[in-house]
Amino acid sequence: MKAAVITRYGSPAVIKILDVPKPAPAAGEVLIRVHATTVNRTDSGELRPRPRVLGRLVFGLRRPRRAIFGMDFAGVVEAVGAEVMSFKPGDRVFGMCPSRSNGAQAEYVCIPAKAPIAIMPTNTHFDEAVVCEGAFYANSGLRKFHVGPGHKILIYGASGAIGSAAVQLAKARGAEVTAVAATRHLELLKSLGADRVIDYTAEDFTRIGESFDFVFEAVGKTSFFRCRRLLKPNGTFMATDIGPWGEYLPLIIWSLIAKNNRVLVPLPPRGSGQSFVEFLKALIEAGQFRAVIDRRYPLDAIADAYRYVETGQKVGIVVINA
Repeated sequence: MKAAVITRYGSPAVIKILDVPKPAPAAGEVLIRVHATTVNRTDSGELRPRPRVLGRLVFGLRRPRRAIFGMDFAGVVEAVGAEVMSFKPGDRVFGMCPSRSNGAQAEYVCIPAKAPIAIMPTNTHFDEAVVCEGAFYANSGLRKFHVGPGHKILIYGASGAIGSAAVQLAKARGAEVTAVAATRHLELLKSLGADRVIDYTAEDFTRIGESFDFVFEAVGKTSFFRCRRLLKPNGTFMATDIGPWGEYLPLIIWSLIAKNNRVLVPLPPRGSGQSFVEFLKALIEAGQFRAVIDRRYPLDAIADAYRYVETGQKVGIVVINA
């Protein structure tokens, strides 16, 4: 099978499209013919870990622990291993690959049947189903703090994969959403349900004279110190990572010591992926969540997809058709 193989850290130039052995499902596993996957910020951060030391502790000291990246997948079950009763060949499925094993940037992937995988939502194309990763991380903070009716949340970087997912998930939970993005994305965010949109190129969103229960920094391009005036006295600043150089770590540690939840990087609870995929499937089928697709690339051009994601300008997801 063809796969995008990465054996060392570096620029997208290190990615090679190679013929590798097609995996075979062991007991309890499912073999999936991948029709669509994505390239996202997580993949780019795994290709060039930052912060350098901490990133390599997570992904591998000398080289990446896995040779094939890609978390999101949508495809068709080709074969199942012994003891698998929940899926059968021909099932159209979507979900997320385990982070410690080879991923979906290939023609086939093998994953445990108990991993985050579900039958695809009805009337959904493969390209439209590779939305779990961004939504999974967006939902972690919303779930942790029971965001819902009566809450006000401001989402900065609302046009990205995590941000656009956060807008839809927060609205589905009943919160009042203010979305911050560049001019060209405002109509998109309105269509996703944002109650108010702010063009950060035209006004300083930190001086709008409002306060929020939550500020969600979804893209890694602003800071707690810039946004803190937007928070209510007991408000929480949620970030999607610890910052390019780990600058949020002291603030996170301080918040944990003070037990005030002021600055956090909420991580999905271990083992919560399967229930989340089913939850997201229900939202898609109810018309409360949809994919925002920026670009599509064939597997052979995946290095170009990585280069585009590294510009930090992508809107929603970048799809790879295997």
